[in-house]
Amino acid sequence: MQYTFNVREALIIEAGGERFRFYYDLGVPALLHISLRHGTTPEDAIRVFFEGQTFPWDDTHARYETLTDAHGLYWTRHIHDQSVIVISCFQRGD
Repeated sequence: MQYTFNVREALIIEAGGERFRFYYDLGVPALLHISLRHGTTPEDAIRVFFEGQTFPWDDTHARYETLTDAHGLYWTRHIHDQSVIVISCFQRGD
């Protein structure tokens, strides 16, 4: 039996007492997924996290959703250190 793991590099930023993990895109590993796919930045995601309205845990998609008027953020917590894993950050209306 052979196992294959996709190990993704992450940019880690500490802000406001939280550690945020931003993963690079699998298809274009030199670029952050949120920047390549949605044109957003880590600064956008961090701002949404702290300023937005967070909804209860979504069991169906295994994530939290936080929204501001301009952006949406999908995120979860890292199992080992409870850092914030940014799944997606997008401009509202995308």
